[in-house]
Amino acid sequence: MARLEIDNARIALGSGDRQFVLDPVNLDIASGEFIVCVGPSGSGKSTIMRCVAGLEQIARGEIRLGDKRIDQLSPADRGIAMVFQNYALYPHMTVLDNMAFSLKMSGVGKDERERLAMDAARKLQMEHLVARKPAELSGGQRQRVAIGRAIVRNPQAFLFDEPLSNLDAGLRSHMRMEISKLHRDLGVTSMYVTHDQIEAMTLADRLVLFSTKGIEQIGTPAELFDSPRNQYVAEFLGTPSINILQAGLKSDCLEFPGGARLELQSAPKYAGSVSIGVRPRKIRLADQGLLKGKVQMEERLGDETLVYVQLEGQERTSCVVCRGRVPELGDSVALDFSAADIYLFDAGGETLALPAVSNFSS
Repeated sequence: MARLEIDNARIALGSGDRQFVLDPVNLDIASGEFIVCVGPSGSGKSTIMRCVAGLEQIARGEIRLGDKRIDQLSPADRGIAMVFQNYALYPHMTVLDNMAFSLKMSGVGKDERERLAMDAARKLQMEHLVARKPAELSGGQRQRVAIGRAIVRNPQAFLFDEPLSNLDAGLRSHMRMEISKLHRDLGVTSMYVTHDQIEAMTLADRLVLFSTKGIEQIGTPAELFDSPRNQYVAEFLGTPSINILQAGLKSDCLEFPGGARLELQSAPKYAGSVSIGVRPRKIRLADQGLLKGKVQMEERLGDETLVYVQLEGQERTSCVVCRGRVPELGDSVALDFSAADIYLFDAGGETLALPAVSNFSS
């Protein structure tokens, strides 16, 4: 295990008119920590990982693993193993030979490399598959072979580049548990890239959330979900996505289009238009609610139903998670929510200090 540090790095993405630069990039991954980089396509998360692996170069700064600077070393000399999205297995080789191939290239003797490959196969519960070739394996089994090939090198750090994106939903869930268990067993410093927020939230010790502007926030999954730094973070995390409402913030209240008012015991030192974030599971249907609207759509998910309501004076529809009886399409409804469950964002999307709320009137 070793600490992985990216210090004041400058990383160029894209080319020509589409090029943009991440500068500076600073990331400190503790020894044995599992860091997940999550964000939309094109935000630079995979490029940063490729720079750590040595497949691309940083324009400035340093990358260190343990007590060694590695950004000027060849990929083979960095002490890092990478698991790719497309498995990258040799189709003519058996599972055992695929796992042992990097050891063969390093000059490890046949008996020793087969011993290490079998040890990796046992850790992944694949002993019974070592004589098969990739074409005889399922997608999940191929991904485990790719992980086994990384394990045999006994690296100081693992890099995972969207390793589950080619798998179906059920298999992704199973492989998330496999990877989580493997990390607990091995304790190797790990950096994992994904665009899937469920993978990110369930696997990470800490999240690094990217936008096309760079790193937006770093913290535990709970920290980013409960205390988003800005509206982008709040909207990215959470399924279904957070509701965003528009209102005006005055000295002692929030005033919604149509005249509904939410009185505040205390308020941020800010006046003007604000966005209000409310999680769908924190908002509810009520006979005498704060805001009124009509049901536009419903999505039934077994014991839960997502009810989408077009509120008066709001551009976006709002989602409510309902159990039991739900209203019909086109019904007029009212929505209510607790003051303790709202987030406030200023006109630039930055989080304002949360107010305490006493009551509402309409």
